Amino acid sequence: MNKIVEKYLAADRELIAPVQHIAELPLVVKNAEGPYLISAENKRYLDFTSGACTMSLGYGIKNDHEFGSFPFPYASGVNQIEYAKKLTKKFPGGFPSQIAFSVCGSDTNDAAIKFSRAYTGRQKIVTFEGDYHGTTFGAASLTTLPGRLSNKFAPMVGEIYSVPFCDEYADDGQIDAVIEKIKALDCNTIAGFIVEPIQGDMGMLPMHQRLMHEIYSLSRKHHCAFIADEVQMAFYRTGPFFSIENYPDVFPDAVTMGKHIGGGIPLGAILGRKDFMQALGPCEHAFSMAGNSEACARGLYNFNLIESKDFQDNLHKNIEILQNELNSLKLKYPSVIEKYTGIGLAYGLWVKSISSSEDDNEACKKIIKRAFDLGLYTMRIGSNWIRIEPMLNLDEKLLKEGMAILDRAVADYSEHRI
Repeated sequence: MNKIVEKYLAADRELIAPVQHIAELPLVVKNAEGPYLISAENKRYLDFTSGACTMSLGYGIKNDHEFGSFPFPYASGVNQIEYAKKLTKKFPGGFPSQIAFSVCGSDTNDAAIKFSRAYTGRQKIVTFEGDYHGTTFGAASLTTLPGRLSNKFAPMVGEIYSVPFCDEYADDGQIDAVIEKIKALDCNTIAGFIVEPIQGDMGMLPMHQRLMHEIYSLSRKHHCAFIADEVQMAFYRTGPFFSIENYPDVFPDAVTMGKHIGGGIPLGAILGRKDFMQALGPCEHAFSMAGNSEACARGLYNFNLIESKDFQDNLHKNIEILQNELNSLKLKYPSVIEKYTGIGLAYGLWVKSISSSEDDNEACKKIIKRAFDLGLYTMRIGSNWIRIEPMLNLDEKLLKEGMAILDRAVADYSEHRI
């Protein structure tokens, strides 16, 4: 390891609390440019995580003029209103909608709990096993992703119930069992369902079409709120603008957003049907820097980029390329690649060990570290899968270059060179 990197990592361990990190690679970022992270020793790494989807158009893209970042709650703002005009037009189903800005995805999911309870006058919130909704108290109470959160700070927010998640490979019996668990809670007492249409941190797992439609049907029949967590998957990550749009005729009461929405500046938002968004009054979910001018201006700038024809053409071409590359990788290394799961430009590549002396997690770590040494940055999330979420506007040549590096890393593992 480079001495400069060693020095910074030692300082990090001394100064920064462990709660701040989930890093496994010896990366110290000095700068970032386009699709690359630039390390303290000036090595460039092609980022195949898009900054955990916070920088989906690359690093350094921003508005081309200077502006002051005034805290939005204390006055109306041009940037906020112009951005709101664009986002409300994207609401699934085209229903009249309103938006409330927040600081990040986690506190936006806190807002989803508040709005659901205020709107229905009920308390129960239903979420799904393996969901990751964030780390503020409400969002953490919704989160059941294995290994991510402890119970050191329990008790959590009450009246939140988690039922099994069924991915696209589930059978009717498994789905029927989930529906029965939900009905056992008494649907007439449920305030809302908060759903990750694509479980990002469980391996990019799309919810089964039938389960999604059954839940939505129950929510309409029993007047429960239905909310899609789009913090990671919004802004064309899965093909359509929102991942819930991969489920025909499912129209949520609200969607929650974060990550990419601020163009690299912390920002979140809940976007919902107008009557739903009227359920809370002034200051019931407000923060001084929620919807600040700088974040909204950068987000609006990026929004206009992703709506262009050139972007859309490149996006759909890259979606096809990535799927072909992943399929080729699986066919080429059947002893190492168990499967790949996902949609659009959000995939998990599942790794299995070729050695009886190590588990699948260790095999995954070795491949990620080898790819890192070759100039590709990605990460292991969950247990034994590799996160593949390249930037949405990545050049075709760079997308193939990144997949070639990953191919070499898998080859090195399969041939016992690492």
